[in-house]
Amino acid sequence: MENNDFVPINEYELCGLFEDLLFMRPEKFSPELGREAEDLKLKLTDEDAALLDKTGVLNRIFRRWFQTTWLYEGKSDHFKGGTPRQELAELYPDLENGWDFISVKLSRDSGQWRIVPCYFSKKWLQAEKNVFEFGFKNLKSYKNELAEPQLDCEFEAFVGQLLRAEKIAKKINRKMKFDNDFVKYLMLFLETAPSNIILNCGTNIEFTKEKFGKASFALRDYIFWLFKSRGRGKDDYWDIDDVFLNCWNILMEADKNLIPYKDAIDLGRRIHKISINESFKKSVESLYRLGVAFDRYFLFPLDRYFGGIEVVWTDQQAFFNELAITIGLLKKNFKIERDFEAERKFLDISDIAYDIRYIWFAPSTSFRFLDSIHRYIKL
Repeated sequence: MENNDFVPINEYELCGLFEDLLFMRPEKFSPELGREAEDLKLKLTDEDAALLDKTGVLNRIFRRWFQTTWLYEGKSDHFKGGTPRQELAELYPDLENGWDFISVKLSRDSGQWRIVPCYFSKKWLQAEKNVFEFGFKNLKSYKNELAEPQLDCEFEAFVGQLLRAEKIAKKINRKMKFDNDFVKYLMLFLETAPSNIILNCGTNIEFTKEKFGKASFALRDYIFWLFKSRGRGKDDYWDIDDVFLNCWNILMEADKNLIPYKDAIDLGRRIHKISINESFKKSVESLYRLGVAFDRYFLFPLDRYFGGIEVVWTDQQAFFNELAITIGLLKKNFKIERDFEAERKFLDISDIAYDIRYIWFAPSTSFRFLDSIHRYIKL
C-alpha cells in the first residue's frame, strides 16, 4: 500500500492517541507493556486527572504534542518528520492556514477520563468573527470555567492586559481607530509583547527609561520585520536559532555583561563554565529565560489566543521530560521536594522550570505565520 492510500487521521483518533500517551495506556498496543504500566509511578490517577483539569493547562500540553515531529515523514526543509497538526491538516486543509482551530477537553465517561476534541471550522469561526473575538465574547458568559475556543487558564488575564493597554493607548492617541476589534487587540498585543519579553529575560539590565525603551523598540521592529520578511508558503518557516541570535544581539546592546550567542549555546564544559564564570552563568540563565519568554509572550498568544501561527518542535525527549515534571507536580499537589536553593546557585531558573503554568513554554525549532493573521499585518 502506498503512502497516499492511507486515510488521514481525524480529530477523534488524534485525541485518542494523545489520551493514551497522557494516561500511559500502552496496554492498547501490547498486553506485556500494559502489565508493566501498572507499576509506573508517573501514571495519572483519577485524582491527578481531576487536578489537571482544574489547572487549565491541558491545552498547553496538547499544543506541544500536537506540533512535535512524531511522524517519520514530512515535507519541510527546516526539520525532519511531521507533526499531528500537519497530519490532521491532510483531512482539514483549512487548519494549515489557520482558518480552523482545535482545542481539547477532559471529560469523565463511564468512570474513565477521556480527551475530547473541540474542533472549530472556518465556517464556524467566521460566524463568530474569529478565534480571538469568539473567546473574548465567551469570557462574559463563562464563570469559573475555561472559555472556548482557547480553553486556557490565562486567557482572561491576557485579555485584561490588552484592555489596560488600550486605556493607555487612548490617552496617548484619543483618535485611535482600527478596522475591527481583532485588529485592535492584535496590534496592542504586538506592541506590548516586546516589552514583556525584555522584562522576563532575567538580564542584569539597569532599566533606565532610555535603555529599556531602546531595547523594547528594537525588538518590536525586529518582530515586525519577521512578518514582513518571510513568505506565506507552507514551508516558509523561521528557524528559531536565527531568530534567537538577533534577539540576543538586542539584549547584548542593553546588557554589556552578556556573552556572545555562540558562547552561550556552547554545551562543551557548560557545567564547569557555569561554576567558575558568573557572566557565563547569568548569560545561560538569560538565554533559558529568553526561550521561555519568547514563547510565552509572543508565539503562544499568536498560536492559542489568535490562531495565527504554527510552531514546530523536534525535541521529543524534552516533551517527555516536561510531562514527567508535570505529572510529578500533580501527584505532589504542586509541592515537589527539591533543593531549590542549591539549584539557584547553579542556574536560577527554578521559578519557571517547576511551575505547571510555565513548564510548557519552551523554545521551538521553527515557526511560521499563517494567512489567518498575516492579512492583518499591514507593513
